[in-house]
Amino acid sequence: MPELNEHEFASPLRSKVLAGAIVFVFLGFLVRFVQLQIIEGPTLRGAAIEQGLKKIEQIPVRGTLFDRRGRVVAASVPSFSIAITRQDFDPYRRQTLPILAQILGVDTNYIIEKISQGGFYTRFQPIKVWRDADAQIIAEVEENHDRLPGVDVVTESKREYIAPVRASHLLGYTKEISQGMLDALDTTADSDYYHPGDVVGTTGLEQVHEDQLRGVKGYKFIAVDAKGQEQERLNQGVTDIPSVDGESIQLGMDIDLQEYAEQLLDPYHGAIVAIDPRNGDILALVSKPDFDLDLFSGKTTKQEYQDVMLDPDHPLYNRATQTRYPPGSTWKLLMAAACLTTKTIPFDFKLTCPGSFTFGDHTYHDDAVHGVVDVHQSIVRSCDVFYYHMILKLGIDSMYRYARLFGFDQSTGVDIGHEGSGFIPNTKRMNKLYPRGWTQGYIVSQGIGQGEIGVTPIQQACYMACWANHGVWVQPHAAHAFYNIRTGKWDTVAYKTRRLPIPDTVIETVRRAMLGVTTEPGGTAHAAAIPNSTILVAGKTGTAQNPHGKDHAWFDCFAPYDHPRIAICVLVENAGFGGVVSAPIARKLINYYLTGTREDPPPAILPNTPAYEAMKEQKYGVKVQGMKVAKVNEPQKPKPQSPPKRHADREQWMDDPLSKNRYILG
Repeated sequence: MPELNEHEFASPLRSKVLAGAIVFVFLGFLVRFVQLQIIEGPTLRGAAIEQGLKKIEQIPVRGTLFDRRGRVVAASVPSFSIAITRQDFDPYRRQTLPILAQILGVDTNYIIEKISQGGFYTRFQPIKVWRDADAQIIAEVEENHDRLPGVDVVTESKREYIAPVRASHLLGYTKEISQGMLDALDTTADSDYYHPGDVVGTTGLEQVHEDQLRGVKGYKFIAVDAKGQEQERLNQGVTDIPSVDGESIQLGMDIDLQEYAEQLLDPYHGAIVAIDPRNGDILALVSKPDFDLDLFSGKTTKQEYQDVMLDPDHPLYNRATQTRYPPGSTWKLLMAAACLTTKTIPFDFKLTCPGSFTFGDHTYHDDAVHGVVDVHQSIVRSCDVFYYHMILKLGIDSMYRYARLFGFDQSTGVDIGHEGSGFIPNTKRMNKLYPRGWTQGYIVSQGIGQGEIGVTPIQQACYMACWANHGVWVQPHAAHAFYNIRTGKWDTVAYKTRRLPIPDTVIETVRRAMLGVTTEPGGTAHAAAIPNSTILVAGKTGTAQNPHGKDHAWFDCFAPYDHPRIAICVLVENAGFGGVVSAPIARKLINYYLTGTREDPPPAILPNTPAYEAMKEQKYGVKVQGMKVAKVNEPQKPKPQSPPKRHADREQWMDDPLSKNRYILG
């Protein structure tokens, strides 16, 4: 093979090829450099920073709940949880998982399951594996900090119920958000807000007003080293995003009235709803049996939750808003108004009650022979025969139309959730219920609020407010006002009202008869009259037949008659006559609310007493002073400068348009 000299090896062609290759490689490096530094630079810099940062959520303090006089009903107190950051925690590292499991007193699978649930969202978001940790657990986690990388004690808050009431179904409860809830929020604006381990309003007012109560999360950015250990605050905390505490809510509820209503209904199953007819504020709402909201504050075991869920008395069921019982003779007020408004009968119409009514081959009995009765006496003495005739004259479609006007067969829109609409029959619905056909005999009992008719106690309370307001329906609501942090003022809750197309003469005819129920001879609710008092109570008793046991006892009323300030519905299941059982309960509540006179002895432990403060301190580990919680880093809360009088005039300050400025931050 001939040898090549230097000039032949470094031929111009080879030189060009080599130079081209060098230029090509250089251009490749240049393009890649431009791509990394200019095109993808911001993204990569963000990723690099994220790898060196720990983003810690700052959970806001949930809004405080006050009663109508500014007393704390429910507040938030500090609570500590054990959280794991998946990026830094290796469950398979020697001793790490067993140590944590031993500290918490759980199986290792429990921790792995919690990590798996939360780790689906992000490796850098702390996952709460143990809520409401006690001092011993916190101390052991801190002592073993070096052996538990990625395990931290995080501060959050939990609900503390200050007032000596349960109000379980009105307030509702918060609990850790479930996977089902997260899935439901996946396509909503809240999909990025909630993460596994977060607490969310689940029932009652806590659920309906979740957006206002929860506040806005903040974020703290901590620089970490290659091992994930915290080093320092990013930019000395300048880039942190502060959290915004939730809005406080002033309820329409009166703690005193709520506590007394719970006491009076405690021996029974049933419901009490009391509202202010002037603005729809719920003064008290009780459903019995109920449950202790403390059960859902902090950590709730699966067994504790199942015990409540499987209780045969169904304490989670809200009888105030979800029942569907026949209203009994309380329905006669609506029937009288419908018949007079449609001119089905004249105002001076009378008929003779022989004590029974026969239609076809069936006889419908009354509880007495009432003789000759007019509209007034038919209500005062609760004559069934009168309304057996009325329903046949009026017809179920007209009854249905007027029932809708009074708010039946539809939800009231009350802001505590889980509300039923009841059921009112009409021709179309009867055809569906009885596809083989039905006759007029099927509807006779509907004239006295029996048969297929079903209503809820909260609908009945609104029904009473209509009569109190001379024909104006007012939407009930638990929240009276929200505290606006930006303005430092209370914003009153908006609510719906509507005037019923019923003549004033009809309204007054029925109202006078309702007054006669408690004051005239033969009236069915003398037990509702307040003795030795100028306060007049107007109402109507109802005894709803129950095919499964004793009748259900209703009493609906309002007072004072001339200037109503409270409307009440009392339903006691399986108790017999409304005038015997329910009417006295209503009387006691009205008397207490308007005058401060309490017929029954109060509970052994009252608020603002040393015994009550000691009980709360033992229960929560915080000191209660004058219905306030003394705790570390307590957020500023609105409070009234000077509370109104305790009883007769105590709620009038809420009607003063200037009263919303009485609240200050203190």
